[in-house]
Amino acid sequence: MDESTLRALYERWLTELWNGDLSVAPEIVSPGFAIHHGAIQPGTERELTGPLGIARLVSQGRAFFSELTFEPELGPLVQGDLLAARWVGRGTYAGGVPGATAAPGTEIVFRGNDILKAADGRFTAYWVCSDGAWFNEQLGIG
Repeated sequence: MDESTLRALYERWLTELWNGDLSVAPEIVSPGFAIHHGAIQPGTERELTGPLGIARLVSQGRAFFSELTFEPELGPLVQGDLLAARWVGRGTYAGGVPGATAAPGTEIVFRGNDILKAADGRFTAYWVCSDGAWFNEQLGIG
């Protein structure tokens, strides 16, 4: 894939999929798409893979927030079949996160970094690191 195709794919990833349009998942991730995110690891009982896996991860991440949006902050940077970018998420806490003391309606802002691998017009693997400590502090988790 060329650089402009990878950049366009990432734009769909962030501004469509992560902004809540789960229907695009089969178009932008491969059936064998592997998610490397915290305890979610390929080859374990906690594995999430493919379009359904990423749709589930996005749904889980959005469940406790309203008006949650993501936008690019740096990049994406492309090297061969790999893409790296930094993003910012903003939203309104709706309540329900275990251990959170923040009131529903609290505005939150958090950032993270994505690394994605692509082949044949879709992403095949995903590594993410987000600022969970700051995220938890905003929610009053302790």
